[in-house]
Amino acid sequence: MSNVYSMPRSEMKNAIGVYITDDVGGSGAIARAELLLAGFPHGAEKAIGSAIKRAATSGEAYAARAVSKYYTIKVTDFKQYTQSKRHIRTSAGQTEVDISFRGRHIPLLKFNTKIGGDGLVRTQVKRSSSAEVLAHVFRQKVGNQHIGVFERVSTSRYPIEEKYGPSTPQMMDANEDVSQAIGDKIRETFDERIEHEILAIMNGWRR
Repeated sequence: MSNVYSMPRSEMKNAIGVYITDDVGGSGAIARAELLLAGFPHGAEKAIGSAIKRAATSGEAYAARAVSKYYTIKVTDFKQYTQSKRHIRTSAGQTEVDISFRGRHIPLLKFNTKIGGDGLVRTQVKRSSSAEVLAHVFRQKVGNQHIGVFERVSTSRYPIEEKYGPSTPQMMDANEDVSQAIGDKIRETFDERIEHEILAIMNGWRR
């Protein structure tokens, strides 16, 4: 996987790449919720919805910490460029849940990127890699706020293309151990949380 990408900023408006954790609740937690809350209107639906929301939030936070061990990205920046979406499907009496993570490529300046006194841009995206010198790349402010590192497409002054690092789903999926750990964390959180939600509804703590 390439560590550095170059493209017009106009192409970065939409999230790209999807990382999916499926089979959430596959341990029987969903079936248990549906059985125990059968007498409560929308009880299972509420319990599953609350548990999966907590699992997604937990998974996103865990992913940010796990990925930051391998990439020179701050946890706060990882979260800023990551979106999670919950999917709940019921078919033939069975409920399945998965969580998808979407994310855009992250501006290269959000990684360990520095502009030296000689004007050269040096960047380190993966912690295991050495810093890379990017020739003909320069720092520039565009619009009212955004600052990035850019490269001219031709000998003319414009157009220019911004340099980006990988997207959050790419970073999540690049390391098999990290990918597995993220999925395990999401499933573990869901199974723990749904038990709490079941008790809350049965005891009248949730309306």
